[in-house]
Amino acid sequence: TPAALDTASHNLAEALRCQPERELADVAYTLQVGRHAFGHRQLCVCRDSAEAASRLETRDARWSFRGSTEDTERRDVAFLFSGQGSQYPNMALGLYESESVFRSEVDRCCELLLPHLSLDLRETLYPGDSDLARAAERLEQTQFTQPALFVIEYALARLWMSWGIEPVAMVGHSIGEYVAACIAGVVSLEDALSLVAHRGRLMATCQPGAMLAVPLGEEELRPLLDESVSLAAINGPELCVVSGPEASIAGLESAMPARGLEPQRLRTSHAFHSQMMDPILAPFGEQVSRISLHPPQIPYVSNVTGTWVEAAEVTDVDYW
Repeated sequence: TPAALDTASHNLAEALRCQPERELADVAYTLQVGRHAFGHRQLCVCRDSAEAASRLETRDARWSFRGSTEDTERRDVAFLFSGQGSQYPNMALGLYESESVFRSEVDRCCELLLPHLSLDLRETLYPGDSDLARAAERLEQTQFTQPALFVIEYALARLWMSWGIEPVAMVGHSIGEYVAACIAGVVSLEDALSLVAHRGRLMATCQPGAMLAVPLGEEELRPLLDESVSLAAINGPELCVVSGPEASIAGLESAMPARGLEPQRLRTSHAFHSQMMDPILAPFGEQVSRISLHPPQIPYVSNVTGTWVEAAEVTDVDYW
C-alpha cells in the first residue's frame, strides 16, 4: 500500500543515515534481488547515502518518483540512448573498474577508434585527477564527444545484454541512434565507430553555433523563429529544441523570460540538426556509401520520422 511504501522509505532512509558508509550499489542490488515485487514502488536518483536518505523522505519530484501497477511480473525492456550534452570525464568509471564485460567493450571500441582519432579515447574518458580539466575540455569538442558517448552507451547496452536483459525496442537521440542502429544490426561495430568518428570530425569543421531547449510546443514555437534558426527536435507536446547561430539563439533566449518561460542551453559546440550542418551532408554521404547497411533486427524509433524505422529507410544512404 502507499502507507507501507512511506514506512519502507522512512526505514531505509534511517538505515542509510546510521550506516553512511554503505555502498548504494549494494543497497540497490539487495532491493532488486531480495525483495518481492510489490505493486507500489519508489525510486530516487542520488549520489551518496546522505543524499539518498534525504530524497527518500522529502520526495522531491525532481529526484524521486513513485508508481503503481497491478502487474508485478517483469515486463519488456526498451533501451534509450542519449545524445550530445550528457558527457563528462569519468562517466561510468565504476562500471569500467568493476564490470569485465563493460571494460572489455570499452577497450575494444577505443582500440578500433585509434586510427580514426589518433589518440586513445580511454585517456580522455578516464584521465585521472591530474588531467580532469584537460579531459573535460576535450570532451566538449564534438570530434571526441560523439565517439566517447557512443563507446559508453554501446558498452552499457552490451553489459545489460550480458545479464540477459534484451531490448524489445530502442530509441536514441542523435548520436544515440547510431548506437541503436549498431545494436539492431543495421551497421557493424567497426563501421559504426568509423561513421561516428567521421561524423564528429566533419561537424567540427562547421561554423560554431548554439542549441536551446524551449518549453513550448511546435505550433507555438515556430512563429517565434526567424530564418536563421532551425527547429532541431520536437521532444514532446510542450518541449522543443532550436538550433542556429549564437547571436540568433541568444536573442531568442533573452525573449523567453518575458513569456514566463525558462529555456535551457544545451552543452554543445555547434548548431546540430540545423541548416548550419548542410555543408557536410555530401562528404558524410560519401562515407556512408562505403559501408554495408542491413535491415534492423530490433525495432527502434527513427529521429527522422518519429516512428519505427523501416528497412528501406536505414539501408538508404540519404537517410543518414
